[in-house]
Amino acid sequence: MPKEQVSLFEIFGPVMIGPSSSHTAGVARIAFLTRKMFGSAPQKALVRFYGSLAATWKGHGSGDAVSAGLLGIPPEDERLFQGQRLLSALQAAGKGFPVLIEAVPVLPPSWHPNSLILELFGESSGGAAAQELMAGQSPRPQHLVIRASSIGGGSIRLDEINGYQVELSGELEAILVSHHDEIGVIAEVSRLLAAGHINIAATSSHRKEKGDEALLVVETDGPIPPSVVKGIQGLPPIYQVIQVPALEGSGLTREAL
Repeated sequence: MPKEQVSLFEIFGPVMIGPSSSHTAGVARIAFLTRKMFGSAPQKALVRFYGSLAATWKGHGSGDAVSAGLLGIPPEDERLFQGQRLLSALQAAGKGFPVLIEAVPVLPPSWHPNSLILELFGESSGGAAAQELMAGQSPRPQHLVIRASSIGGGSIRLDEINGYQVELSGELEAILVSHHDEIGVIAEVSRLLAAGHINIAATSSHRKEKGDEALLVVETDGPIPPSVVKGIQGLPPIYQVIQVPALEGSGLTREAL
């Protein structure tokens, strides 16, 4: 049955900064979402462009786009093309972080033609994580590796997180729950979400091998309150909880550099 109403955004596509929806806007969205997942400015970032991105990233401004996203600049911000200049200015003032970009011409057969890997590094010591745990907060990741695809029209897909195969579009709120692989973890996480009146849209579970570390991915219809995240983090089998905010409609605002 056809839709009664069709949004202009479905006809013309999303609002985005060009010149390319896949090489510029999509790359910016991936970097912005990765920065949000990391929770703070990294100490260092490595970016690897593959396939078509490796061949044309300079001409399409992908370097500026990825730098702007890692600075916390939203994908629709007019400062998108100033990413590398803004980053250099911050570094000169002792406030920035290095972003190293590498073009990898060989594309693995199963990967999307517009693929990239973002690797973020945090503080080398565990002091920050210990302080966050003492404050009742979920510790931020100190090392995060994201493989993602810019699939066209500004749309993106997260394909791999810290070695786990996933499939996230950034359209829904989500949490990544790293835990010991044992009975009852999924049920306990679901119980806490239900108690917080959070509706689960989709779940997937991934593990390296039986009884080892595993990753539970839960997509929800709305943001998850900090109190619920804290409750999940407090479960004995849980190692870490990473929140993945929705790119649209989640109240994300421009960040101060």
